[in-house]
Amino acid sequence: MEFIQDMVCQVYFDGKSSEKIFSLLNLYLPKHEPLNLDYTSRPDSEKGFESNKEMIDYFVDTEHVQQTFYWNQHQDNPDTIMFGVNITNDNKTIFSLTIDGTIALAEIYLKDLKKRLNSDIGVITFVNPAEYENGADFKRRYQNF
Repeated sequence: MEFIQDMVCQVYFDGKSSEKIFSLLNLYLPKHEPLNLDYTSRPDSEKGFESNKEMIDYFVDTEHVQQTFYWNQHQDNPDTIMFGVNITNDNKTIFSLTIDGTIALAEIYLKDLKKRLNSDIGVITFVNPAEYENGADFKRRYQNF
């Protein structure tokens, strides 16, 4: 089997949830590096964030905002997983796992992520994430994969 770098497993989640984000982040990357507190800012204010939880909660609790987050873990990460969350402007979430490995391994991760999100909508892409405008567009494009 061929080893491939930067396979992106993306799965649609019909909503936004800080609890879901942190539970999956801690599952896939239990020793993840926290985001810098200046990773992003509030679109309506210059007030900074005091914690990663406050930052994620803000984008989950604020309607019709779009923000993407990525976490890494540089040790104890044999599949070189990068965990991503794209909160879309239509209040949905696209979760992603970017990995290095075989297509068979990517299919295992995709199936696992779908199961944990109770979703049938997902796709594996190579190098670049799938293209979509928002959650509804992702669902329309990739529901039959």
